[in-house]
Amino acid sequence: MSELLKIRRQTQVERRAESEQRLLTAAAELIATEGFAAASLERVGAAAGYSRGLASQKFGSKDGLVTAVIAAVIARSAELLVARDSDSASPLDSIIAYADVILLQIERDPFIRAYWVMMASAIANRLPNQTQFLAEHEKVKARLSGLITQGQDRGEIDSSVDPDAAALSIGSTLLGIGIECLLDPALDIPRVRAAALATISRTLAASTKIQQKETRT
Repeated sequence: MSELLKIRRQTQVERRAESEQRLLTAAAELIATEGFAAASLERVGAAAGYSRGLASQKFGSKDGLVTAVIAAVIARSAELLVARDSDSASPLDSIIAYADVILLQIERDPFIRAYWVMMASAIANRLPNQTQFLAEHEKVKARLSGLITQGQDRGEIDSSVDPDAAALSIGSTLLGIGIECLLDPALDIPRVRAAALATISRTLAASTKIQQKETRT
């Protein structure tokens, strides 16, 4: 393959990636600000600065758009977690880092706000794609539950905590804050974020700290 052909192919791949990112960003911003119903494929294409048919070509349908936005939210969260992750991080630190990343996204990122709007719409209208949201939440619950179990094995997290129930509680807390942010755009998210992280930490590690104090005395 000639170098010129390689360059052309690479350029085409880059252009496709750029157009998809612009379409996804336009979709997230439309959904976050105007609601799911407002984000027609035609409007998404126009908002991204492309022909109206390009969004249809990229996503196929509105369900395809939902799937793409969900995937983008997951990818963005994963990137932020990788940037913060450390091989020496304890299970409790990893749980706090995950919660913090989600709360920071709620504050700054239209993608996660679009995620909450789409999920609320799917539940309210009993749409088939609500199973996509359930599947992603189950993955998060399993990950958090696993981290809690690891922390208990290391003596870092209270052994009386039910890992599955605690994981669900943490996820529900984050979900509730996200929904509240949609209801009240003036919500003081940094203040709520600090309180939520402190509550999660105290709930999981409280008994361990008490035991450490008793050992010292």
